[in-house]
Amino acid sequence: MLEVETVDSKKTVDENVKLAKVFKALSSNIEKNNELLNRLLELTLESESNHQGLAPLRSILSKDLSALREDKVTVEIKLTFLKINDIDTVDQKFLSEIFIQAKWHDHLIKPDEKVFEPSMMWTPKLIILNIDGSIEEEHIDYSILHSNDDNPPRVQLMWRFKAFFKENLELQHFPVDVQDLTISISTERSIHEIEIIEDQSSLSSVNTQAFLDASEWNLYNHTESYRDKTTVEYARSTVHPILHIQCRVARKIGYFVWNIIFIVFLIIGLTFASYSIEVNSPDRLMCNVTLFLTAVAFKLVVKQSLPTISYLTYLDLYVLAALIFLALNATQNAAMKSLAYVYQMKEVKIYDRNAIASLAAIFIFFHVIFGIYIAFTATRRRWKMQEKDKLYQEKKDYIERSRMSPRGTGKRKRRYPPVAQPRGSLESFFENRF
Repeated sequence: MLEVETVDSKKTVDENVKLAKVFKALSSNIEKNNELLNRLLELTLESESNHQGLAPLRSILSKDLSALREDKVTVEIKLTFLKINDIDTVDQKFLSEIFIQAKWHDHLIKPDEKVFEPSMMWTPKLIILNIDGSIEEEHIDYSILHSNDDNPPRVQLMWRFKAFFKENLELQHFPVDVQDLTISISTERSIHEIEIIEDQSSLSSVNTQAFLDASEWNLYNHTESYRDKTTVEYARSTVHPILHIQCRVARKIGYFVWNIIFIVFLIIGLTFASYSIEVNSPDRLMCNVTLFLTAVAFKLVVKQSLPTISYLTYLDLYVLAALIFLALNATQNAAMKSLAYVYQMKEVKIYDRNAIASLAAIFIFFHVIFGIYIAFTATRRRWKMQEKDKLYQEKKDYIERSRMSPRGTGKRKRRYPPVAQPRGSLESFFENRF
């Protein structure tokens, strides 16, 4: 009995000790909270007496949640297209896995600090403007990099995610078109707080080996960036910076050549076979009308491959030209049938041969002019994309050599060329080079 009472008394003492520790910690927290509330009350009364509103109150609260930066912070961004899965022409969007690396200097970080807490420290608050839907497979990581020189510590953000992105496709050159796949990176902060530029020591890139839509598109090796600014809907007076980073793809035309263009070409060619029928026979006109309806069916097939747009593509122009040519043939058939009632058959056949020769000349002339037009527009754009691939590789090699070469004796190295420039920077650099 004595042993049982001794054990029970020890348990009671232990519980009392734990309870005393809990009460002690609770009283300490209450005292700290009282001190904070008193300080906040003093600041509130002081702000009201100075007619400053609640600005001091907000400042002290923000210090507990996120570090304040009075200077304008420059954030360097590098984007990598890790994987491009699906480019949807009809819905005008593409699926891609993206990796974003952002870095900036933060003088508020202590030299011995190794762990970055985003809820307590300054962050750029990056957002993606052209996301369609929700982000999948998202992973965010922060790290602090301390330098040996006098520069402040540098914070590095690594953000990896997968999502659909909206893209306004330019389809005038369809199906010989080259499309931009753009990621629009912005921030919740204004242009007075932050400046977003592309990484000055490493270029954005695209992983061509993981391109899963290679059966329909060719992916170029280069990336390009340009800066912009915009306002948000809920605060139109606030201007936010935007960095657009894009890669480019060229559509493979084999499917459309063999399944649409070549068949329409054969339909047009078959109209000349109808001229073997007698001039005064109604079967000639019936044959051309049948070919016309067949071409209209192919026009509907072309429409299914495109979104609802208010302009004509190259493929639309070709099919419409085929319809106009078939209509001219039907008109010629009707005219020859009418002339057979007025003139002798020998004269009508002479008119018929001249009309056939004129239509054949129009047929050949159109294809020659249309081919030259495509070569000077869409094909030229593809050639420029190949030149941009070469420039991008030269630029990348230059940066790699600059990084590996020994530092100069106090001389500042010239940047080659500025990585983040307004839209068309690579075009202008290309024109200067070539």
